[in-house]
Amino acid sequence: MFQEIEPKIFYNEFRKQEASKRDRVIAMKDGKVLMKVAGDEVSLPCVEDLAGTTEEYRYLFSVDEEAYVYRTSPLAEMPEDFTYEDRFAFRDKKPADVCFAGAVGYHLGLWYEQNRFCGCCGSAMEVGITERSLVCPQCGNVVYPRLNPAVIVAVVHEDKILLSRYAAGHTNRYSLLAGFCEIGETVEQTVHREVMEETGLKVKNIKYFASQPWPFTGGLLMGYFVELDGDAKITLDETELSEAAWFDREHLPETHSTLSLTWTMIEYFRNHREPVCKMRWYR
Repeated sequence: MFQEIEPKIFYNEFRKQEASKRDRVIAMKDGKVLMKVAGDEVSLPCVEDLAGTTEEYRYLFSVDEEAYVYRTSPLAEMPEDFTYEDRFAFRDKKPADVCFAGAVGYHLGLWYEQNRFCGCCGSAMEVGITERSLVCPQCGNVVYPRLNPAVIVAVVHEDKILLSRYAAGHTNRYSLLAGFCEIGETVEQTVHREVMEETGLKVKNIKYFASQPWPFTGGLLMGYFVELDGDAKITLDETELSEAAWFDREHLPETHSTLSLTWTMIEYFRNHREPVCKMRWYR
């Protein structure tokens, strides 16, 4: 999956650390990230590639010994061959560690950009000194990085799995049912609610499979296999989905990429025939 960058290791512990000239930079403008794209490879600039002082950077995280920092001020001039590109450029490029770091850097950078001022009193926010947070020096309001928890649900009935397509405006590829967790409900209740809302189906025997950070949308995805409970007739919510249908293993669509939790789960179903209750955790 997208976050799997082994043998390299991602370190996200909070640190108060000054930038050095070889640190990799997340610089953003209008929601895009500064990068160099050459074919199917992407690279990020180093501090020494950009004009300015080390005070203009904020430590984010490290991959092995390589630190990544966020540029807090606009660039006066662009380094050669670098351009601002959409964050989704990281999704299908190489190397894996740079793409994952770039996407997570975007997630944090967007949080910094959207919380420059306090939502309670309007004062300029300051960086927390003991944890990854933003603190208002006037009213004490504390803001943490935003995470949007959501479920990915593979509904299984006999030897078939339920696949769907989103309504107009979304990708036309097949996927699994999905939805965000709402206030006051458990993740398991989210599974029941989302399946019922989108397809009118009841489910049982909820089995956790794996989770995945999805920094492109600030998400934390949790994948579950479930069994159909009762009638297999689908009642489609056409505001959310354009199609939903049962597929047996022999007629599943071709895999687009196992970078996503969705397609990792579909591939697991394709290659394993055990009932939901006996499925193993991915990790």
